[in-house]
Amino acid sequence: MPSSKSKRICGYHDPGGEHVAHDFLIGGWVLYTHALGHDPADNSGYDYWHSFDMGHTVIARLNNGYYPNGTIPQMGQYVPFSRRCANWVAASHHCHLWVIGNESNHEQERPEGESIYPEEYACCYRLCRFAIRNVPGHEDDEVLVGAVAPWNVQTAYTGNPSGYWLAYQHDILESLGPDNCDGITIHAYTHGTHPDLIYSDAKMGKPFENDHYNFKVYRDLMGAIPHDMRHLPVYLTETDQDEPWADVNSGWVKNAYGEIDWWNHQPGNQKILCMLLYRWQRGHDKWGIEGKQGVIADYRDAVQQGYTWNEPTDETHEVYVPLL
Repeated sequence: MPSSKSKRICGYHDPGGEHVAHDFLIGGWVLYTHALGHDPADNSGYDYWHSFDMGHTVIARLNNGYYPNGTIPQMGQYVPFSRRCANWVAASHHCHLWVIGNESNHEQERPEGESIYPEEYACCYRLCRFAIRNVPGHEDDEVLVGAVAPWNVQTAYTGNPSGYWLAYQHDILESLGPDNCDGITIHAYTHGTHPDLIYSDAKMGKPFENDHYNFKVYRDLMGAIPHDMRHLPVYLTETDQDEPWADVNSGWVKNAYGEIDWWNHQPGNQKILCMLLYRWQRGHDKWGIEGKQGVIADYRDAVQQGYTWNEPTDETHEVYVPLL
């Protein structure tokens, strides 16, 4: 893996907003998402040059498809899907970070309505990681675990009858182990647009009364990472206000980046290398930021703070551990 990851933590889900940071001659991050299908004879790929050339580190999320086709395919198609992912990587340029699937505990991400359990996701991930890292020139790429949907209880199974999202994430990571995983992605949001919700300590009702209801869910997710995997990089690839972005410079964005910067500078904490606002492009869903000058101004203000992550150390990682 090239050692050229952006040290800045700012960025967007979707290309198109790179110029906002580039105006300050500052690189950031951008996430692309693709529906690849699982045809092993499909050799198409993508050149991420535009984002790379503007100084951004690219993350590409590789999906089998979108609703109702499943973020990963049904189990019998895991091997063809892994081959398709490897073909995409071989045909693509200027990207070395690949996320396998998205929010696999959410019913909208199921292939034809078929639940994705932790062992199944882990199986698919292992196959994809092996195939991708066997592509010449990509032996050291990071293949990242797809984020779980926070506050989601739609996927219950033996050992997790409530469908608890933290247990679901923990079980995936436990199935993989530290030697078969390169990094982890997480999602965190607020339930509302007020900037103080970034700092809210409000908790959920029973039986999840120990879990944060707003942005600090990221701390819960970090705490659910097994101890022996706390040296791995973490990428916060989606964050928003749950509601459509209010077109104002409220300080919500500045507060969110400041909170992640605070986390990264606490001794012993596992690093979060980026936080990506969901999402830049309009027309996909209700969260498009493009054209909302208030939100963009808030982002510009955050970028100018120069928030960066520092290299992890060999310290133990015991700062925050929620109850599973």
